[in-house]
Amino acid sequence: MNLRLRKGRKKNTDPTRKKSTRRGARYWASLFALSSLMASAPYAGSKAMTFTHLRETRGGWEAVSVQEQARQAQRFNISAGPLEAVLEAFQRQTSLRVVVPIDAIRSIGSPGVNGTYTPEAALQQILTDTGVAYTFTAKETVTLEISGIAASVDIIGRATISSPKYTEPLRDVPQTITVIPKTVIEEQGATTLRDVLRNVPGLTMTAGEGGVAAGDNLTLRGFSARNDVFVDGVRDLGPQSRDPYNLEQVEVAKGPSSAFNGRGSAGGTINLVSKSPGLGRFFGGGMNFGSDRTKRFTGDLNLPLKAIGLGERAAFRLNALWHESGVAGRDVVENNRWGVAPSLAFGVGGPTRLTLSYFKNKQDNLPDYGIPWVTATHNVLAAYRDKPAPVARTSFYGLRARDFERLNSDLATVKFEQDFQDNLNFRTQFRYGRSTRNSITSAPRFASNDNLVINRNGPSWLTEDNIWDSQTDFRAHFSTGRLAHAVVVGAALTRENNKRQNRTVAGAPTTTLYDPNPEQPFTGTITLNPIIGDVTGDSQALYVIDTVKVGRKLEFTGNLRWDRFDVDGFNQTGVALTRVDRMTSWRAGAVYKPRPNGSLYASYGTSLNPSLEGLSYNNANTSIAPEKTYTYELGTKWDVFREQLSLSGAFFQVEKTNARTPGVLPDDPVQVLQGNQRVRGVELGAAGNITRSWRVFGAYTFMDSEITRSNTPAEVGKEFQNTPRNSFSIWSTYSTPWRLSLGGGPRFVGKRYGNNTNTRFVEKYWTLDAMASYPLTEQIDLRLNVYNLNNAYYFDRLGGGHLIPGAARSVNVSTNFRF
Repeated sequence: MNLRLRKGRKKNTDPTRKKSTRRGARYWASLFALSSLMASAPYAGSKAMTFTHLRETRGGWEAVSVQEQARQAQRFNISAGPLEAVLEAFQRQTSLRVVVPIDAIRSIGSPGVNGTYTPEAALQQILTDTGVAYTFTAKETVTLEISGIAASVDIIGRATISSPKYTEPLRDVPQTITVIPKTVIEEQGATTLRDVLRNVPGLTMTAGEGGVAAGDNLTLRGFSARNDVFVDGVRDLGPQSRDPYNLEQVEVAKGPSSAFNGRGSAGGTINLVSKSPGLGRFFGGGMNFGSDRTKRFTGDLNLPLKAIGLGERAAFRLNALWHESGVAGRDVVENNRWGVAPSLAFGVGGPTRLTLSYFKNKQDNLPDYGIPWVTATHNVLAAYRDKPAPVARTSFYGLRARDFERLNSDLATVKFEQDFQDNLNFRTQFRYGRSTRNSITSAPRFASNDNLVINRNGPSWLTEDNIWDSQTDFRAHFSTGRLAHAVVVGAALTRENNKRQNRTVAGAPTTTLYDPNPEQPFTGTITLNPIIGDVTGDSQALYVIDTVKVGRKLEFTGNLRWDRFDVDGFNQTGVALTRVDRMTSWRAGAVYKPRPNGSLYASYGTSLNPSLEGLSYNNANTSIAPEKTYTYELGTKWDVFREQLSLSGAFFQVEKTNARTPGVLPDDPVQVLQGNQRVRGVELGAAGNITRSWRVFGAYTFMDSEITRSNTPAEVGKEFQNTPRNSFSIWSTYSTPWRLSLGGGPRFVGKRYGNNTNTRFVEKYWTLDAMASYPLTEQIDLRLNVYNLNNAYYFDRLGGGHLIPGAARSVNVSTNFRF
């Protein structure tokens, strides 16, 4: 008979009882149970039940048999990381529900678990050296609590990367990658993807204009990343404004990454990781109310489906959203949306897994194109030439009677995974996505250089994007002699289709710079162009990634990818667009590990930007080859303070050696590949815990950008537009002994230019956000967020003819629950 006692630390629900009495009762209960078992063992005969341990519950001690434990044993492969992420993966794989009543526990670093264990044994491995104990409070429910004063709260920075193309821990990846976890997203009360990405210095937002629609238009390390947003590894081309309600985390990989993701990615990529079902039963959500007219309701339901006969490892998850808000300081702007994201999984935690998911987000907004730049030749405002118009933040130049923005996004995904053995995995994923945009906005422009009359230009977008994407890859671990390999081999087939139709909007009433009236009637005309642009891009790709370990301290990584990108169709003006590009991109890196908790690395990578990478969203020249971008990066990553705090630092250079620039010779096309653009910089980051109660998530980026060659002489030697030299973001939280959590931090963005000739610019700014959270019960907490506490008047997004102010000070009160 193999018998051992396992006690979790249990809360004293009766404060009048002394600890010694409680411990004595536990001792006698344990002794009585042990004696009974020993006494009954000789009489059990061949049918005796051998007990592996006693499990303490609030109802007493429960004996668990070896046979039962053996039936429950399963394979676990959960990487190290914060307990919140590790336990979420654990609950998806088991039927146990883990209750975390203290927020500080969620960020404690866990070693994870790898091997074949029973669910409880796996939980013990997960909690090893965390200072956290557990108690069974029901048959399939455990509650965690900090077991002693030595317990320390760990790292949000030791996150894992969702893509199967990354085979090593984040610390050993030779690239700057920022993972923004759900914990930070929720603490900050983020309601848009732009809110989430403000945690990433070196990433800026641009306003829609010309051939670029409004939405999540991003610039990363000085280069456009509008076409480099992915959802679960699949490109999301449509011009959307995304909401984080269904996100597990956001991953920002910096530097050219075509070897991982195909075309584009000159500055890097942004990958949004969706929530997925698990075997734990829970229902959570939140209600938010804000001073900027915010009313927001979210729900998160997860149900195991064993009870309805769909198998022990089947589960269903549903996330839902309803949101209505304005923008502080921009009183007329409206944001209204709802969303739903059901997913169904079979084989959760087993060797064969199938996940079916659907995502929908629908919006009906009154959009904002901000305020105008003062022209370089304006006579009345000569002192403000090439500066933002000198108006109050509340100045709104749109027309309520005409302007609108209706967005819709649908994503349907099927993912199948098979673990043939511990060292060989297969994955295939198919995605169909559809997004639409129907919008008319008011772009404010000065009617003349001699007065303050403002025209309301009416940019119109009527588009539909469809994508069919199939990705298949194998991941294998093996050795050749003394070399250990982690290899990924895969293929991708993608079809993207973009339909776009022009509208002519005329007859909008003018207004004045200092007294705009958004309530004026619109009596003009809207004429629909009969030509519907229809452009299709077909992509085929093959890729191989190999990480070779030479002993314990040295690793080499090599990525090679071949893409064929075939575009055919015509744009909304009837111009034919046809081009085929065959592109080979690669990336190489070396990692040296002087100690197990740290690494030094060097990497080199390439990216290729074909002229039609955005289909009809590009003002493209089909006669020119892809732009080529190269990056060099030297960096280091360390997990310190008992691996509770992740620190990183890197020097980088990104250079586009054949940038598009205007043709100047008589026989030149409109654009030629004769430009050169370069960014050099430094990036520093910290994520994790300094003490048990003090957590930090922050980074600083310095970027020195320069246009070193251009056919526009005024650009040579100038900085990139919308690329600040200095920017940083810090978010820090502290858990007080009174269960109150306090948090906040500053964000700083340096001076930015509004054009590549550097005649137009906005000044640096900083803002301060703050948060306080208090648990009302074990399941319900109350949170207060204050944004832009210093009420800075700054510009969030820059465009060529207009710029959009950031939100003024606002207050948000929310209650969040989880049962």
